[in-house]
Amino acid sequence: MTVPSAPRDVPQDRRGKRGRPLGPIADGTGAAHRAWLEPLRDAFHGSGLTLDDLQNRTGWPKSHISELLRAVERYPRWAFVRTVLTVLKPRVSYAAMRLRWVLAARDAGKRTSWIKDCLHEAGGTGGVAGTGGVAGGRAVAAAGPVPLDYLAFQQMHRPHYARYAAAFLRRPALVDKAVGDVFTLLLLLWHDALASENPERFAWPILRQTVLEHAPKENGRPSLALAAFDTVALDTAPDPVGQVEETMALFRAVAELAPVQRDVVVLLHLCGLEDTQVAGELGVSLASVRSTARHAKRNLHTILHPISTAEEGHPRGLDH
Repeated sequence: MTVPSAPRDVPQDRRGKRGRPLGPIADGTGAAHRAWLEPLRDAFHGSGLTLDDLQNRTGWPKSHISELLRAVERYPRWAFVRTVLTVLKPRVSYAAMRLRWVLAARDAGKRTSWIKDCLHEAGGTGGVAGTGGVAGGRAVAAAGPVPLDYLAFQQMHRPHYARYAAAFLRRPALVDKAVGDVFTLLLLLWHDALASENPERFAWPILRQTVLEHAPKENGRPSLALAAFDTVALDTAPDPVGQVEETMALFRAVAELAPVQRDVVVLLHLCGLEDTQVAGELGVSLASVRSTARHAKRNLHTILHPISTAEEGHPRGLDH
């Protein structure tokens, strides 16, 4: 008796077996990465598809797809993730998955310019950007007009963003590139920014991370030492060398502060913003800025005078 062969159009994995099961997520995969990966894996398990099926439908090798779904090897580019999720259609919305990918990329230490380039190369930014729009001096390719509220946000915050960046980067070309990258990425994520609790609070960590990616480092911390030469009146100081050394010590101490405290000190005392302006840039309350500034001054005093405990005071140069 002749046993009929399976139809040619039935995938090999469907002829009595499903192929090798998908392995678990790699140990050490962070919560941000899992936030988009787990819905993608759930969609895969619920789809009835195999890795061979995904290879045929996406054009990506199944070994790469397996690595993607197990979070092994390098953090994946958005074009790859987007192709797979377009086939699997997870329950989480496309916009939410894209935002989670961005947050996980930042958590993985990816540079803002890398994230921005990945979103561009994938095409289709969810209707965020617009034809002819310019962010940071670069045209942003997309499918509609640039949102007016985005343009207003950029006009309002760009000058202060540039002053903050200049405190760390010093070189105008680097400042322009960093701030431009921030606004390009923010334009691509503008719907997500508006959907957040506070667009200013959404945008600020992107600026901080982008600036620190380019900033020179000293003992693993962002260096502010060069700012001493701009903030000290060398012509009138009785001891210019000593004045510079003292101020450089202060700025090195500022670099040791927690990120939010450092931001407040830089905005208040290097950028010259009022506390109400700082609150507006960070997207926090005025009371929070003032409280953070007080804690920062106490911490600076501890850093600069670790042995002295008998006298309370503030380091010179941080009072209005």
